[in-house]
Amino acid sequence: MEKDSILDNIRAPILNTLYRSPFDGLVSHSEKIDECLKHIKRCINAYLACDFAKAEEETIKVRTLEHEADLIKANIRAHLPKSIFMAVSKSEFHLLLHDADSILDYAEDVVVLLTMKRTCVPPRVAAGMKELVNKIIQCVEAYQGVMGHIEKLVQVSFSGKERDIVKELIKDIHHFEHEADVLEFRISKELFNMEEEEMDPISVIHLLKVVDRMGGIADKAENAGDRVRAMLAK
Repeated sequence: MEKDSILDNIRAPILNTLYRSPFDGLVSHSEKIDECLKHIKRCINAYLACDFAKAEEETIKVRTLEHEADLIKANIRAHLPKSIFMAVSKSEFHLLLHDADSILDYAEDVVVLLTMKRTCVPPRVAAGMKELVNKIIQCVEAYQGVMGHIEKLVQVSFSGKERDIVKELIKDIHHFEHEADVLEFRISKELFNMEEEEMDPISVIHLLKVVDRMGGIADKAENAGDRVRAMLAK
């Protein structure tokens, strides 16, 4: 074997070790968010159909995925390279990871809080909650789109065509988050004006808290998108 070939075989794994991007781990973390949101939708739909046992099963799955994401987060933090090998500063990366992880924290809060009290939700409120969860998923999917481009974005130093694509996706996040806010307000107003014969006050308070946490998922996705936008601005 020629000398250059020997050196290349040695050099490649060393460089892969030194320059392995922590953004790879962030993408893996993002995949857990995607799985989690699917189970949240199933949980909420089951609850609204008064299938409380199914809702609790889905809650367990969400909590498991949140724990798995926490392990990924811990592994990322334990293996962050020196700043010289990163496209952004460690502090910027930590903030992005924190906001991304908050999406999962709020998602877990939603299903845990929801299943604490069994309430058959009136149809018009149930319809609004289904609409809200779909809007939240759209918002988080836009964030997932950003993560789908993040590795390429790092490779080109947050510039070029990838930068423009990601900026548009971040605009989508803001758009869907705003629509989620409008839905959250509408549902909350309906709950506040619910007649006592339709729903008891404790159940109203319970669902208000759930709806608030649901909106928080979209808020956290927006925050994570804004962290990436701040990286683009540098």
